[in-house]
Amino acid sequence: MMKKLWLSMLVAVPMLATTSAWATPQQTLSSRLDKVNAFSANFTQKVISPDGEILVDGTGDLSIKRPNLFRWDTKTPDASLLVSDGKTVWYYSPFVEQVTAMWLKDATEQTPFVLLTRNNEKDWSRYNVKQLADTFTLTPKDKTSSMDEFIVTVSKDGQVRNFSVVESDGQRSNYTLSKFTRTTPAADLFKFTPPKGVELDDQRQ
Repeated sequence: MMKKLWLSMLVAVPMLATTSAWATPQQTLSSRLDKVNAFSANFTQKVISPDGEILVDGTGDLSIKRPNLFRWDTKTPDASLLVSDGKTVWYYSPFVEQVTAMWLKDATEQTPFVLLTRNNEKDWSRYNVKQLADTFTLTPKDKTSSMDEFIVTVSKDGQVRNFSVVESDGQRSNYTLSKFTRTTPAADLFKFTPPKGVELDDQRQ
């Protein structure tokens, strides 16, 4: 009886290991992101045309607190601010003195970065996900999407290192993160009130 018990345990251990090894790229990406639910970082941004011309070379900082809270503060070349308070995504451009408001649930198409702030299984199911080492490539299942690919590199300990958005016309936006800290950002960073005198384009219909 004891011999049979030991044999069954020896068989079970390899089976458990094999099951773990069979995690899909989607599951691996989600589990890595789950390891860090709040962080801040600096970023550099390069927007590259289909012809290889650099259209934008920018810098800024970002803060995330899952689920659904983020602040994306572009410093150069033109200041702008993108804030999610958990329900509404606010985009403020001081240069044109305009604020755009949209529901968070509608923002993913315009801002694929939102995927990283939600880490939601329902979101991931809309994409085909491939993995090569620490880099994950997401391709929309919806053929009408304006996005061709979303590529993100996440280390095994959950640190987002960089990500890229490739549009259907071939334009590419590359973002590289630095000075990554896991300290929970202050709650006030995720609040936004439109400044007086600016135009409000409210798309929350």
